[in-house]
Amino acid sequence: MAIISFDPDTIIEYVPEYGGNRDSDEPCVVRLRFVPYSRVQHYSRILAARTGGVSDPLKAAEAGQAVQRRQFVENVEQVSGYYIGGREVTDPAEFYDTADTELVLEIVAAMESQARLSEGQRKN
Repeated sequence: MAIISFDPDTIIEYVPEYGGNRDSDEPCVVRLRFVPYSRVQHYSRILAARTGGVSDPLKAAEAGQAVQRRQFVENVEQVSGYYIGGREVTDPAEFYDTADTELVLEIVAAMESQARLSEGQRKN
């Protein structure tokens, strides 16, 4: 069987599984790009450059979080169906800064995995 991947410029509507979201009548939907291995390596190199020679684990963790946030914000176009109080959050940076850790990690893992991304891809 052939392996078919996503074009890096294609925007995919991903519906996170987190908290039963996929079963919701109005699920949270994240419009994002697939991040191929070459881009994952790019972010890894940025992280290595920022943490090279850093012996403080807290500073290394902060650098890792900053690189992960950058990857998220650069590859998520828009969010819908995510609310803080009664206000819908559509901005990827605000979503990253306020969403549950497990939800953010699920989205990052999906953007790096064609199989996970296909599994959660919104079917119209």
